Amino acid sequence: MNPQADLEEKYRRYSENLNMVFSTLKFKDGGMPPPSKVREVVSLAKCYHEDAGHFHGKQMTVTALLSLAYGEGLLDALKMLGLIDFKWGGRFGEEG
Repeated sequence: MNPQADLEEKYRRYSENLNMVFSTLKFKDGGMPPPSKVREVVSLAKCYHEDAGHFHGKQMTVTALLSLAYGEGLLDALKMLGLIDFKWGGRFGEEG
């Protein structure tokens, strides 16, 4: 596989994973931060996901991947803190 095709495949898998997260995400009650702050962080993650699509459309695959990874990091942090719950999608999501 050539480097660009590898980046394209990674972009596709990360994007699909975030689509699954956003479709299964549940906010948990009783968290320390106000729910509005948790929702704000989720909203930022959604913005990074949308930005990734924009960058990908402009053939800026590396920047698109970075945007997806940043969004995933925000969501992972909230999940680790027990503030949200979601499922990763696909084989790639199960690996990491």
